[in-house]
Amino acid sequence: MGIKVGRKSANIIIKALSSGVVPSRGAEQIAVGRKEEVLSFDRDLQDVSDGIGVFRFVIGDYGTGKTFMSQLVRTHAAESGFLVMSADLSPACRLRGSSGEGIMTYRQLVSSMSVKGMMDGGALEAVLQTWMDSLRNRIAEISGKDPTAVSVREVEELIRKETDSMSYLPFYNDFKKVLVKYYVRMRVGRDVSDQIRWFNGDCNSLKEAKDALEVGSCVKDDNWFVFVKMWAVFAAVAGYRGLVVILDQADVLTKVGVAARTSNYEMILSMYNDVAQGHAKSMAMYMCGTADFLEDPVRGLFSYGALKSRIEESRFEKDRGMVSGPVLRTKPLTFEEQEALLLRILELHQIANEYESPITQEMVEEYMRDVKSNSSSVSPRMLSRDFIGLLNVMMDDPSADFNALIAGRSVEEDTGQEFI
Repeated sequence: MGIKVGRKSANIIIKALSSGVVPSRGAEQIAVGRKEEVLSFDRDLQDVSDGIGVFRFVIGDYGTGKTFMSQLVRTHAAESGFLVMSADLSPACRLRGSSGEGIMTYRQLVSSMSVKGMMDGGALEAVLQTWMDSLRNRIAEISGKDPTAVSVREVEELIRKETDSMSYLPFYNDFKKVLVKYYVRMRVGRDVSDQIRWFNGDCNSLKEAKDALEVGSCVKDDNWFVFVKMWAVFAAVAGYRGLVVILDQADVLTKVGVAARTSNYEMILSMYNDVAQGHAKSMAMYMCGTADFLEDPVRGLFSYGALKSRIEESRFEKDRGMVSGPVLRTKPLTFEEQEALLLRILELHQIANEYESPITQEMVEEYMRDVKSNSSSVSPRMLSRDFIGLLNVMMDDPSADFNALIAGRSVEEDTGQEFI
């Protein structure tokens, strides 16, 4: 076996695939046919590490791998030393709205905060405390003190000094003040819930912010992206390589009314311009949707002229399927790549269930030939589910007739959420 992964991790991957969803971890174990895209993402991450902003649209039809690619980027970025946030857009979580939809997206992003070793979200306090502990240890090393002898005031001063590079951002003074208050209260064992609520975007009004924290700002529907930019620069200050933000299910924006859609597209334009003009540093933002989200002349991004003129590929780029521009189009897996995917799933299934499958590589090839002859169009998601079902049957009953099981059967068409 070539895959180096433990039984628990293999089991997580197999259970996710059999349920038709992208595994929350271990996506790299089933990444086939994505070499060009992965190299492109690596270049993005290097730019972010150098302090440059990146904004890209990951576009593809159902089954061509947008969700899978976003999960792959998420895992790879965290493992490479980045802070990662992600959110699925929905009617209640958009970029702007009259009922706090932008704030809901921000809250989802912060609650999803992940780093290496904490890939299930909820990393906010761990990130803050790890950074603050490192400041205290640095003071102790320079002064020759024991870390426990470093005063609160000394760390306060270093927090202010270390975050000076963020001073060009709106709300920086409030962000700094809440950081200091968080540290002071945490150090003496006092409640820090007000500070965490402010960071999370749960502070409901300016009055609440002023009364609880003595600051004059809080996250609102029209400023939440400023706070995301703040987190990006803070990530670099705190020793991470930068921030990666993933917004999936962007097609929801095509399904709202004209006024709401225009407002959200204006927000995308503002965000894109911020990144392109160097006002959003140390951050990569990926927005994932179908070709309709991008190209529909009435409801898609291209219906908004200012966006179309900025992100539309030239005829040369589109024809050649380039992966270096603002639009990255995912491609369906080839027949050979789908076969390679199934061989990896076979290996993972054996690791997860600690057995030796009676299914051989030749049988996988026969299965794929049968699928090709009986199914007009097969997505990796439905193919994976179907194949795992076959593996389960053969595991429970090794004497089952493999050829009889696969003969003349087609794989169900994928009409749901996109996958690998």
